[in-house]
Amino acid sequence: MDPGARLADAPSPSMTLLPDGSVDRRFGVLNREQDPVTRDQFAAWLTGGQRSFVTDRRGVEPGGQSVNAAMQARALDADVELYGHLDHDVFGVLDVDRYSMGAPAAVNIYEFEDAAMMLTTESTDIQTWSYADFAAAGGERALDADAVVWLNWASLPNSTAALHRIADEPREGDVFTIDPGGVGVRTAAERREFVDALSALADRYEVSLSVNDEELQSLARALDVTGPVSEATHDLRERAGVAAVVMHGEQRAVAATSEGVYDVPNFQAADVRRFTGGGDRFTSALAFARACGWVWRDALELANAAASYYVATGLTGDRAAIAEYAWDAADAASAAHSPND
Repeated sequence: MDPGARLADAPSPSMTLLPDGSVDRRFGVLNREQDPVTRDQFAAWLTGGQRSFVTDRRGVEPGGQSVNAAMQARALDADVELYGHLDHDVFGVLDVDRYSMGAPAAVNIYEFEDAAMMLTTESTDIQTWSYADFAAAGGERALDADAVVWLNWASLPNSTAALHRIADEPREGDVFTIDPGGVGVRTAAERREFVDALSALADRYEVSLSVNDEELQSLARALDVTGPVSEATHDLRERAGVAAVVMHGEQRAVAATSEGVYDVPNFQAADVRRFTGGGDRFTSALAFARACGWVWRDALELANAAASYYVATGLTGDRAAIAEYAWDAADAASAAHSPND
């Protein structure tokens, strides 16, 4: 079946996403002529001693890795429950069943012409969050969803203990996909403990670890794993005993699974509208596809397409938009370049 048609005919799996949340304020960084500047230009200003800068306020949005992923899951027609830190009116625009566990983080996103910088202030509720808060919000029943998607492990100090608590539950779940966020902020010992928690979860779920290249290398260093991406994903998967370790990057996605290593080229965006949030949509689409029973290569293609569509447009793609952006456009390009009979 054509991948676009397969996506259109996919079921609507139940998906539970957790546990962060942020209020994101976006600003453009400009020069005195009100034109966007590159990250290197801004760095040169800093090293040159400049102390004041011009910004352009671009809006306030619901944010957080689990929030971004929930929006993508809903756009794909999943049955979504979001358990996050959502005590703010900005989250009222979300078209998902949501349950708050406290105050969100505050994030200022400064957008350059070619990159973005995020400055985050975590809330006390996030810093002190524990599995008990999740249970109090009614989240335990939601662990029986077709897919559980955990994001931003790195920002919640008690998250490793919560993962072990879930692993101790007497349930046999389906898909458990985790994107830990910026693991470099945690110590090497904490990163090793995180991998041990994944191993415990693997007895209950099909566990997939979804990371970018920087996060992959940070985890690999903590475990004395070396080598290029294909080797690092394979060795980390072996060490953790999980179903898959997936690296999502600008050029490709690489997944080490029990069936082998898959290397799937990414879709290249002609224009870039957003420099943050693409990885969250990748992880969400990957979990969606696996919950639908898709094989790994097809799941990676969908995840790449969802992430690239968002990066290129600034919008979270639904089934029709992602199919048109990726597979339908690829088919048209292939036909245009085919030799005549």
